[in-house]
Amino acid sequence: MAFALDNSVLVAWLVPSQANAYTRRCNQRARRESMLVPALWEVEFANVLRVLVARRILSRHQAETAFQHAARLPLGVDRQPVPPRRLFELGERHGISAYDAAYLELAERRGVPLATRDARLARAAHAAGLHLS
Repeated sequence: MAFALDNSVLVAWLVPSQANAYTRRCNQRARRESMLVPALWEVEFANVLRVLVARRILSRHQAETAFQHAARLPLGVDRQPVPPRRLFELGERHGISAYDAAYLELAERRGVPLATRDARLARAAHAAGLHLS
């Protein structure tokens, strides 16, 4: 089986200070199952690392190492275009950003659970029957 992977979980795999028991369980699951991310993930991942470096949580070298590790992950990047209206509607229905709605939309469309550390996105996934426990 596959699961959709939110950036919050993936970053926790690569930045030890962001990890917790949930992200470690997701990492174990990723060893057995396929991982899916929306194309938005690439931009969001770069931005998170940029912010972590700017806040001095990561060094530039650590960010580079995270990029290298991420490049080796067997992520299925879904590049199917999603109408902006769909993301707006999901965001409005669940009280989440359009960015988070991209992850929820992917999980719904593919009929797979969603792994996330984001509380609002987790509630939305749970409401849609897609939460990864």
